[in-house]
Amino acid sequence: MTNKRSALRLELRLLDAQARTAEASLSSDAPIQVGDGVEVLSHEPTAVDLTRAAAGLPLLFAHDQSAPIGLVEGARLEGGRLKGTLRFGSSAKALEVWQDVTDGLLLYMSVGYRLLAPPVPIEGGYLIPKWMPFEASVVSVPLDASVGINRSYQSEGSPMNNQEVQQPAPGALENADRARIDGQIRNIVRLGKLEDGFGDELVRRSLTLDGARAAVFNELARRSANSGPSRSAAALPEYGVGAGVDDIHSPEGRSGAFAEVLAARCGGPAPGDAARQFMNMRCVDMARELLELRGIRTTYMGPSQIITRAMHGTSDFPQLLTSAGNRVLRRAYDSYKGGLRRACKQSTARDFRAKQSLALGEAPKLEKVNEHGEFKRTSKMGEMAESYKLSTFGKIFGITRQALVNDDLDAFGQMNQKFGVAAAEFESQSLVDLLASNPTMSDGVALFHATHGNLAGAAAELDNTTLAAARLALRMQKGLDGATPIDVSGRYIIVPAALELKLDRCLVPVPGASAGDKVNLFNGFYDKIVDPRLDAYSTTAWYMSADPDLFDTIEYSYLEEQPGPQIATREGFDVDGMEIKVSLDFGCGALDFRGLYKGAST
Repeated sequence: MTNKRSALRLELRLLDAQARTAEASLSSDAPIQVGDGVEVLSHEPTAVDLTRAAAGLPLLFAHDQSAPIGLVEGARLEGGRLKGTLRFGSSAKALEVWQDVTDGLLLYMSVGYRLLAPPVPIEGGYLIPKWMPFEASVVSVPLDASVGINRSYQSEGSPMNNQEVQQPAPGALENADRARIDGQIRNIVRLGKLEDGFGDELVRRSLTLDGARAAVFNELARRSANSGPSRSAAALPEYGVGAGVDDIHSPEGRSGAFAEVLAARCGGPAPGDAARQFMNMRCVDMARELLELRGIRTTYMGPSQIITRAMHGTSDFPQLLTSAGNRVLRRAYDSYKGGLRRACKQSTARDFRAKQSLALGEAPKLEKVNEHGEFKRTSKMGEMAESYKLSTFGKIFGITRQALVNDDLDAFGQMNQKFGVAAAEFESQSLVDLLASNPTMSDGVALFHATHGNLAGAAAELDNTTLAAARLALRMQKGLDGATPIDVSGRYIIVPAALELKLDRCLVPVPGASAGDKVNLFNGFYDKIVDPRLDAYSTTAWYMSADPDLFDTIEYSYLEEQPGPQIATREGFDVDGMEIKVSLDFGCGALDFRGLYKGAST
């Protein structure tokens, strides 16, 4: 076959040899041959998301993400092409590639991209209707005759070296617009779970997309009216968010089932009955199936290419890892029940602004109505306002493409478990830090202070006598008017590990102990909380707390829409694989001093 390399030279104009910059066409809407079909990247203005390109795309050689050689700046769409300025770096590899470019030996480009919408079938192949470039590579062997290889997923063993690029047969893309619309109509019909014959009829009528949507809606409404009440989705077993048994064959439902399987293999909860059938599938098998369900052919792809395409091609596989990671993380996080958190109240915050907690004072005493039936007006009640706000905390770790190809999930599972525990530990430490720091309240007085009547006057042995004094102090707390008793009763006694034995002598029952014996006088009255984090601050300070559901004490909050730690994923930059971010939106604050008491043991 005749070598056509000279006819396939990339449109490239050197701008500045000293600065090592060049103008290049990166991709086009020309059809390319992929396997036994064609693929077309749409270059309509609304089809290409250049959000990531705005800050510059990584410039690679042969799609090697481990060693970037520069940056692509000024990415823009012009005349059905994606263009940009290549700026080469000063590393040894970058200089080597730059020299080959200036010598005319490397003149082809390729774009790595992520699908943002399912492929649309067209005659002889499929159209990529919406996508986002995430890197551009200098390559030696192109598939696109106009700009070079603009796909980063060339099949293994493809006979492209020094051979003529195979082009689709003439007429493969005739009436491309109509074919694209017809493909979208068929997708609408499929999503409506209507038979193929209904889609064929809509295509035969050459309907617009809006007309097809209306026809599908009317048909679904008609069938729903004729079939009576449908089964509630809430009654179906769940495989993922909103996924039930009826959509187990959809990409979303299958991804949810796979997430259950991966979570179980990583130490998470056991999968449901419908997901259990996939327990023997490897990561590569799951990635392949998700791609096929999206209409992406994987026949000519090896395991590494499948994982790469799954990470960059659709959101299904990253979402699968996200869902599985969240299951494992939440199981470890929810299993942690210790520490000061038991004595605090959980709440939520709508945003990251200061959360205000307003406490109204007591209503004035009711007075007898005189003989004229006159009710006296009351003066304004007292009030007290405390505030705190949320902050975001987190870390990023990675799982490599090699680990996914090898089905090695041990590190993935262990990291999610450890971060689940770490999130719970962080919350407990934050609460201890708040309590031990004795913060200043809105009245300008410290949380524990003689003015507030909740601080022991002197250190004394932790025993029945000091517990009785703490109980009395809470009982005698007054309302904001400074006069009305509010009768606060203690619920928890909180001690560092160093005081656990002394507290046990007051709380733990002793067989045969007589009434009034100081060993078990308070048995059954209080719940014990031992938090060893307190020992770092003091081995002698201890606390009594009211029930936070009855009296305000200490409160902690999460962001309203995502309580607890959350996991998000994206394709890696520092790691050849997936980056996994664990984030926690959390804050805590003391709301009222009257439900807390602090003592000090000798």
